[in-house]
Amino acid sequence: MNNYIITEKTVALRKLDKKTIIYDVDKIRVINKNIKTILNNNCNFYGSTLSGRIKSSQHILNVKYRVPIVINESITLLPLNSIRNNNTLLIVANKVIDYEEQANLLKINCNNKQIFYTKLSKYSFEKLLLNNLKLNNTIKARNLTNFV
Repeated sequence: MNNYIITEKTVALRKLDKKTIIYDVDKIRVINKNIKTILNNNCNFYGSTLSGRIKSSQHILNVKYRVPIVINESITLLPLNSIRNNNTLLIVANKVIDYEEQANLLKINCNNKQIFYTKLSKYSFEKLLLNNLKLNNTIKARNLTNFV
């Protein structure tokens, strides 16, 4: 598979060396492209660049690190750590059903019964979810203002 398009079936993406593990609702696959290339290709597909999406999110939220990445108007990725990190995990925001702290990890349940564990604190994850809500609401409000 040369180009993976992030769709409504996508649940998460995880970096695996120079490959990417894609967790879809119905299957898990390994793509022979690094996660940054897949993200940039998807941003290009939907009319922007990864760098442009990140800068836009940073500007709107006034936050520098770990900003939600808008792929299109219905899909936003939550980076649970830096894209440069060897354990990079990005979860599609609207696929998160529940989350809870367990020992030193945060357990994230997604709507395909897929479970992810991260060292991110519950507070940091909630802040990421809140930033995602703020970002999407701001974008929707701006789009409505432009059409009125």
